[in-house]
Amino acid sequence: MAIEHILVDGYSIVHQWAELKKARLHSLAAARQALILLLTRFHDCHGGRLTVVFDGRSVPRGGEPIRTGIQVLYSKDGQTADAVIERIVGQSANPSTYLVATEDHAEQNTVDGLGGQTISADGFHAMVESELDDLGHVIESMSHKSRPFGRRA
Repeated sequence: MAIEHILVDGYSIVHQWAELKKARLHSLAAARQALILLLTRFHDCHGGRLTVVFDGRSVPRGGEPIRTGIQVLYSKDGQTADAVIERIVGQSANPSTYLVATEDHAEQNTVDGLGGQTISADGFHAMVESELDDLGHVIESMSHKSRPFGRRA
């Protein structure tokens, strides 16, 4: 069945992707922001529904107002992002339409058992990079087709 909704285990991905390491060294909030912005670019290319879920232990006080086409969720106190993801997939009429991106093997097994699909952090990274590379090629080819800047016809 086709994937209709991608669920991202936010901190699982933050701690795996090398390009987020520098932001992570600055602060977890900076790494969270960097991931959200990267996923927004991916979503802009890929479309569909995309939700990133973070553990509520690190809920930003005063918010991190980022307006994007993706949904950003924080688990409630005493709950994990894994529990939120499992609830979303488990309560779905079509769990096979969900793809969960996480490096957490227990979470992968649970989602698989619920009928959802999973992808590792590395596999999801490759998917995101491929989509963004394709966008880069499209932009590059379109820029070569346009007139040189500053010239009049």
